[in-house]
Amino acid sequence: MYKHVVVAATLSLSSIAGHAQSPTFRAETTAVQLPVRVLDGKGMFVTDLTAADIEVLEDGVPQTISDFTLVDLEARAKRAPTVPATPTGALSIPQLEKLDGRMYVFLIDDYHLNVPHTPRAKQLVRSFISDRMAPGDAAAVVVASGAARQDFTHDKRALQIAVDRVTGGFDADEPPGAREAKARSLLKLVADLSGALAQIRGRHKSLIYVGPQMGCRVSLETSRDTDHFLCTEQVWDTVRAAVQGNVSMYSIDPRGNYNPSWIGASVDGRSGPDEARQRSQAGEPGRPSVADGFHVLSDHTGGFAVTGTTNYRDPFDRIVRESSTYYLLAYTSSNNKIDGKYRKTQVNVKRVGVQTFYRSGYMARRP
Repeated sequence: MYKHVVVAATLSLSSIAGHAQSPTFRAETTAVQLPVRVLDGKGMFVTDLTAADIEVLEDGVPQTISDFTLVDLEARAKRAPTVPATPTGALSIPQLEKLDGRMYVFLIDDYHLNVPHTPRAKQLVRSFISDRMAPGDAAAVVVASGAARQDFTHDKRALQIAVDRVTGGFDADEPPGAREAKARSLLKLVADLSGALAQIRGRHKSLIYVGPQMGCRVSLETSRDTDHFLCTEQVWDTVRAAVQGNVSMYSIDPRGNYNPSWIGASVDGRSGPDEARQRSQAGEPGRPSVADGFHVLSDHTGGFAVTGTTNYRDPFDRIVRESSTYYLLAYTSSNNKIDGKYRKTQVNVKRVGVQTFYRSGYMARRP
């Protein structure tokens, strides 16, 4: 029902719509990549660690680190600032793998964005592109409905044009079947994007989702919850695809403090202010549930969710930091079971006075 566009191996968003596959591993092994950030007491990233300083546990069992790489894009940019000779045009996978800058994918959820909040959503993405993308960075724009897209590029203007094509709408009158189809379609899109991004080796990727909610939960809060749908297995499959693709999802709710002061007759002029208020509130569910895919994907892929605030500056700065400096660890899990269960990871640093930030676990392959 809903057509998707995804980042392809050739980085043409339109060439393999719906065909990107999540990466697979051999049956007898599970390869795990784990981005890790280590900060000192002043909040500065610690750059002089070695593999001998790190201990990785999976469900309490020590693991053998097979690869240990420091990624410091800020230092690399200072040594040799990357200014693309030809900033326009889509970038290939080899170009992205050699990139000196960061990689961002902006996923704008026009399935769930209402008209009043669409300008803010677009402004947030535009400001991130204009103010936080350095010359060596690359980004792509994907709109959930397929209404607009932009392949990975250095060209800020091309990215802004794609963002400007986004429009929102009202979905209060949609039947439950249509809303569920949108929610599931959105989850599939995230999984497909993660599978395509996995083809870019040795790099951590930041997927910035902009929307109020996914409308699909791992559990329902009440038996009468008709606005959200139970899709536990699909949510965890999407988490699995993102982790395997070394993708962290950051969820940005553009509605601010959920202040409905904009409600008025102009929202829906057919039946006056009261009808307008009812329709607007029906499409304005408030703070997304912690069980919504919005939160679950962020929490379990190493990102975070931003809701109920008008301060987007600090979270955006944090996304840039987390995309700039990290240790990328790899190990082959000692647990070869194909059981689909959650496996908890723990990273210990053999140094006093540091804080460690990393993804808390991953979903094993399903039978």
